[in-house]
Amino acid sequence: MTALTEFCARLGLDSIAAAAALAAGADDDAPWYMQAVLGIGAWVTAIAALLFVWAVLYFIFDIDEPDVIVAGLGAVLFAAALWLLQVRAEGAFTAHGAIAFATAGTILAAIGIGVSEDSLWSAAAATLPFAAAAVWQQRSPLLQFLVVSVALVVSVAAAWDEWGRVVTDITAIALPAGVALLLYPPRRDVRAAALALLVVPELATIVALDLDPGMTLWHGWPARAIHLAVFAALFHLNWRRLVTTRARLLALAGGVLAIASAALLPSGSAAALSLLLLAYTLGSRMLAVLGALAEIYFIWEFYADLQSTLLTKSIILMSVGAALLLCYGLFALDQRRKVEP
Repeated sequence: MTALTEFCARLGLDSIAAAAALAAGADDDAPWYMQAVLGIGAWVTAIAALLFVWAVLYFIFDIDEPDVIVAGLGAVLFAAALWLLQVRAEGAFTAHGAIAFATAGTILAAIGIGVSEDSLWSAAAATLPFAAAAVWQQRSPLLQFLVVSVALVVSVAAAWDEWGRVVTDITAIALPAGVALLLYPPRRDVRAAALALLVVPELATIVALDLDPGMTLWHGWPARAIHLAVFAALFHLNWRRLVTTRARLLALAGGVLAIASAALLPSGSAAALSLLLLAYTLGSRMLAVLGALAEIYFIWEFYADLQSTLLTKSIILMSVGAALLLCYGLFALDQRRKVEP
């Protein structure tokens, strides 16, 4: 420190600011490609370690299927990984390894409880404390996203096993919860958990559509109603920010046309429409990409559906396209008039 002080004195620099800058530079994260390599290495290490543990349980302790012992091992693994993440979160490999082992511990606990109790609901309940701990830790958004996603996947699987075709209606409940957490965030950072609430139900709907074609195309009106209600709430939030009567009327016309278009398309497209509007509200490119990809997928699945004729689907898609182009034309014309003197 004496050398740094003398150096700063000769050049007329602030020695305290220089020391702070050097300390901040020492804590810089590794480049993204190093993060990727370290992350892959950590996950491979975690998988290899779990395979070794499974071999020990199988060949030495004669445990051929998951049980309470495996669930307890998963809880211990999760707790140790969480402690490691809290103590040494600055190391990239250590952080990725802790995330991998914590996620694996959550899965082991869910499998152990679910198999021993022969109940998916028990497995879903077992993941809840892990999800709460992942939200509480605040060190790693990735861990929060992964553990909450595991809890959601197990819960959706339990609901699917119990109620079958209404699973798309059940998963729609997660959309308003995720939107509310992003628009009105609590004190703790729950953005990763909110993203899981937005993404996992969409993936569940896609899986349901692949396993049972037509399941979400002509069914799921409760889910569609929830999605459109979320879209209407987001639209109203942005509509209040407009100051001129003309802009409000144009936005209202565009919102009505968008809702009518979403009502004609698969229920998943209404959720994707809500994601796009949420992306606009928050200025999130990631949500915009996710919403656009989901919209493309559901429109494609609608076109490939065999429950209606090609003429019917073509008329619906042409009507929706014409309505959206009309909205775009009205907004573009209004923006041009604002620019012109």
